[in-house]
Amino acid sequence: MTELYKVLFEMAVTIVLGVVIRKKRLLDERTHSTFTEILLNAILPFAILSSSQYEYSYETLKGIIAVAGAAFLYYLCTLIALRLITSKSRMEDSEKRVFVTLAVFANTGFVGIPLMQGLLGARGLLLAATYNLVYNIFFYTYGIHLISKKRHTPIQIIFNPVSVASVASLILFVIPWRMPQFLTHTLHTIGDMNIPLSMILLGSTLATVDVKKLFADLKSYVVAILRLAVFPLIMLLAVLIVRRFVVISPETMITLVLMTALPSGTMNVIYSEKHNCAPKFTARTVVLTLILMAISLPLLMALSIKLFM
Repeated sequence: MTELYKVLFEMAVTIVLGVVIRKKRLLDERTHSTFTEILLNAILPFAILSSSQYEYSYETLKGIIAVAGAAFLYYLCTLIALRLITSKSRMEDSEKRVFVTLAVFANTGFVGIPLMQGLLGARGLLLAATYNLVYNIFFYTYGIHLISKKRHTPIQIIFNPVSVASVASLILFVIPWRMPQFLTHTLHTIGDMNIPLSMILLGSTLATVDVKKLFADLKSYVVAILRLAVFPLIMLLAVLIVRRFVVISPETMITLVLMTALPSGTMNVIYSEKHNCAPKFTARTVVLTLILMAISLPLLMALSIKLFM
């Protein structure tokens, strides 16, 4: 529990710092976008690669397989269920489509990987990267198709920097070879920027919110309830049932629950703006889930640690 509160405190301080930096205009929209690209395309891949040097164990390999399988089932089931449900709603077509992606696709890379790295160290980062790899497969195929009504090519999915780093880290973890210390140290030095920079950028996003409009859309609350409570609690229940028949490590169970309990992903905003698919609704919902995460995530973290550790 001490580690939990330590991680939450570090996240809170750096998020507040991000708010202050944006309010003081030390960070504007252009520099925010630039730093986001640096984080996603340079720092985050290094952080993921650094996790590959975690000491190999059969237990961790089983965890990787379990996370990949569970994440695959999660995305498959939630996408099918929500497409069926929203098809009967009275929302506009664009809102129906982005409602599904907002509820299903969380911020697994931007928030999830740093969170699991801080909470569970290199092993948590490796498991989170596995979950995020499955996210990339589903988001850059069906998710983008849903928002844009276009299809992404396999090259765009496979050669995403985070996907490449995730696959490489899994291969490096399984093979017996380990990098020399100076290379490992370099990876860690760059990768360690992942947590503070991602939290500062989250704070920067929060600083731009119009509070009056933020809390006025009922649909955003429905997404938030699904995203932050319903789906993670279903995952938690599923894990509790499965562990009665199969041995699962505590780190694996915690990763599955918390990676499913994250706010809606910022990639929803980027692609909804690009394809004019209810961009204002998308932006409001992403920020609302990010704010409400401050309540839901600590509760789920504490519950998961109590049940699984």
